[in-house]
Amino acid sequence: MNTAVVMLGANLNGEENIRKIREKLSDYFEIIDESSILTTKPVGKKYKTDFTNQAIKIITDESAKSVVKTFKTIENQMGRSAFTNLRGEVPADIDLVFWNGEKKRNDYDKYWFVRQLCDEIKDRSEFIN
Repeated sequence: MNTAVVMLGANLNGEENIRKIREKLSDYFEIIDESSILTTKPVGKKYKTDFTNQAIKIITDESAKSVVKTFKTIENQMGRSAFTNLRGEVPADIDLVFWNGEKKRNDYDKYWFVRQLCDEIKDRSEFIN
């Protein structure tokens, strides 16, 4: 069994889309914990509206590669595309931050809100190598 810490984000219909992302993810994975929901200012010039963010912890028998592929499928189902990215619109963003305790993205170190939300659901020593 694999454990993952996943960041969810959206800057269109924030809380509603975060809820929809969780619902879609629960069709594929068991969600075993959720952080609070946090609204943050956009990072980067192309994004104009605030983001709604949440961290979740999932368990799965799938590989990390398969899990990320499922994330991309869900993002596309929710309307994310190259066109929406160019416009700075993110209806769904799903990022694998930790996989079985191993950091997969530097977002944890780079963004205070990723660290804060991940820390809510997991003991730091469990996934910092």
